[in-house]
Amino acid sequence: MYKTNYDGTVFEDPEEAGIGVIVRNDRGEVLAALFEKIPYPGSVVLVEVLAARREVQFIMELGITQSIFEGDSKIVYKALKARDVGLSSIGQFVKDIMSIAGSLQTFSFFYIRRQGNCVAHALAKRAKFSFPLSV
Repeated sequence: MYKTNYDGTVFEDPEEAGIGVIVRNDRGEVLAALFEKIPYPGSVVLVEVLAARREVQFIMELGITQSIFEGDSKIVYKALKARDVGLSSIGQFVKDIMSIAGSLQTFSFFYIRRQGNCVAHALAKRAKFSFPLSV
């Protein structure tokens, strides 16, 4: 089983945001990481859900078929856990994430406090200096 942490951050320049993703194996060893600069989508919650979508895409790109996904946004976690694809601003993104994750053998989403997500957060902040993607 693999564990994938994700985070999003908004930069001082209100037109940009960053996404960070880190993938570890069952011994905690880093297998892959990415940070990506994206246009600011209009809210912090949208940045977080885009980070969640990017982490699931990244796992698929790596050819990994099972992962535990952890992020520090309670709103995104609750929507993913409930598979809420309602009319909320993140509903379509949740639908996309579930569609992509449906190709995995096993997956689950968990909420983690910011202290436990510091590497993904640092990667998201590092995206400010990338153009547009570093793996």
